[in-house]
This record gives sequence, C-alpha cells and structure tokens, in this order.
Amino acid sequence: MTHVTRGIALAGALTLALVGCAAGDDAADEVVTETPSPTSGASAEETPSSPPPTSARPGEVEEDPADPSTWEIEDGEIGPVELGESFADTLAELPSDWINDSACAWVAYWSASDGSYLVSFQRDQTEDDGPVTGVTVEWLSDVTAIGPRTDEGLGVGATRDDVLASLPEAVEVDSPVDGLSFLRVAGDDADDGALFFEFADGQAGAQSVTVTALETPAYEACA
Repeated sequence: MTHVTRGIALAGALTLALVGCAAGDDAADEVVTETPSPTSGASAEETPSSPPPTSARPGEVEEDPADPSTWEIEDGEIGPVELGESFADTLAELPSDWINDSACAWVAYWSASDGSYLVSFQRDQTEDDGPVTGVTVEWLSDVTAIGPRTDEGLGVGATRDDVLASLPEAVEVDSPVDGLSFLRVAGDDADDGALFFEFADGQAGAQSVTVTALETPAYEACA
C-alpha cells in the first residue's frame, strides 16, 4: 500500500499549488483535479491443481483378497491364487473364511454369503503339500455376471457366443464326463496352463471357469 499512499499525497500537494496560482491570476483557468486510482500489483499466478494420485485407473476396482468378486481371471491365476505357488502359503495369505479341512486337505474353498458362487483351488492329493494345480469359480445359482471376471468381462454365466466373440482363439474340448464340454483358451506360457469354460448340455451359460495346468479341470476335486 506504500506506493498508493504516496500517489495520493503528491496529488494533494499539486492541487494546493494550482489553487494558489489561480488566486493571484485574474485570468487563471479553472483547475480540474483528478484523483488517481490505485493500481493493483502484479496479479498472482494461478497454480495449476494436480489431481490426487490414484491406485487404479478410472473404472477399475482394485483386487481385494477378502472379496473374490473383485478378482480378475488372468493367465495362470485367479485373483491372488496362482498356479505353481505353494498351496499352504497361498492359503495362509487368504482370509480366515476360506475352508480347508482334513477330510479334503488338498482343496481350499470359499463360498459367497448369498450362495451364488464358490471359489476353490487344489493341489495334488497324493502329497502333503505342493503347488497349486488349479483354481475354479463355480456357479451355484441362476444369477449371472457374478464372481471373478476376465479383462473382457467373462466368467461364470458367460455363453459360448460371449466367449468366442471375445476370445476367438478358444477351442472346443471334450470332457471325460458325459454331458459336459469345455471351451479352452491356452495361456501365453506353458506354466500358465489354460483357461476352461465348462458347459453342461442344455445350459446356455458356463457353470464353471477354471485355470489349470492339467489336461482338463478336475471333476469333483473333493469327491
């Protein structure tokens, strides 16, 4: 404000001098004074705002180990369960609502609270421990678009047309069990096994989706 105050004081002194001159001069012109308007300083530069960092791209849901509906089906894995990893270590990293009992020690499973689907993984039952050999999502109701999905949005309930439209490399594979068949999608690497969509005769949607290194998914792994 200092430069503004000095301007006003200077204008006042100039006015008094001009009035004095006018009093001593009969032909003095009328003096018109103008009050200087204060000028603002340099405008503050606008600081561009930066968006806050995000953990996932817009529209994506970050995978939650406690909520398999957020899991993604990828080559060799479904959510945090990956083929070839230790069965025991994988189970230890999952929430306590996963079930693994002595009656079927080679399988661990989790059921949705509404009973709509089930997720399980297994190892070789002839060993005390070993690598994960398969991960499966099973459809237990008539609700569609539930559970883990692929990047294309495929999962239990997907039709053959859905799978073939999004994954044209899928091939038909016979099941050793009558009344069942598969669409198989090979992984990018041999260690990733393959992705299988299982269809029952007369049923439009896939009743299970499995990632496994086996020739075909295990049927009733805990029978």
